[in-house]
Formats: sequence, C-alpha cells, structure tokens
Amino acid sequence: MDTNERIARLEQQIDELTSTQDVLRHRLARAQRDQWQSRVEDLEVQFHLGAMEANDRAAVLLEELRKKWAEVRGQLDEATSTASGVGDTMRSGLESAVRDLRKALLDSKARISA
Repeated sequence: MDTNERIARLEQQIDELTSTQDVLRHRLARAQRDQWQSRVEDLEVQFHLGAMEANDRAAVLLEELRKKWAEVRGQLDEATSTASGVGDTMRSGLESAVRDLRKALLDSKARISA
C-alpha cells in the first residue's frame, strides 16, 4: 500500500468517524431535550399536587368559617345574650377563621412558588 492509498484510507476513516460523531451529537441533543421535557412534566405534576393540597386545605378552612358563621348567626337569631357578647363572639370567631384561611393560602402560595 502506497502513501496515497493510506491517505485515502485515513480520509475515509475520518469521514466515517465524523459522520458517527454527528449522529451521536444528534442523539445526545435529543436525549437532553427528552430529559428537560421530563423535568418540566414533573414540575407540572408537583404544581398541580400543590394546588390540589391548597384547595383541599382551603376547603376545610372555608367549611370551618361557614360553621362559625352559622354558630354566630344562630346566637344572633336566638338573642339569648347581650348584643356586645354576641358581637364579640362573632368577631373573634370570624377573625380567627379568616386568619387561618389567609395563613393557609399564603403557605400554599409559598410552597407553589418555591
């Protein structure tokens, strides 16, 4: 085998290796894209689970707020105590329920943002 043949053979090998390298780069890019797609989908699932948890917690707190309101309204309807006593009961119960609801929503928002 003379020098020209060896050069031609080496050039052919270089071309084959370059082609193989291009294919491998393409596969790597596709694998990285798929990996990022999976990460995005995982984040979407986590977001939806967090939102569901926040909704569940808010629903419980809203139900508690409704119960407190029903209690206070019942006391107002019965008029068995003084106006100031009922007002204090109503105010403290509703303030507590609203405070709990606000805290739950802020906590959920913080978890979703994190």
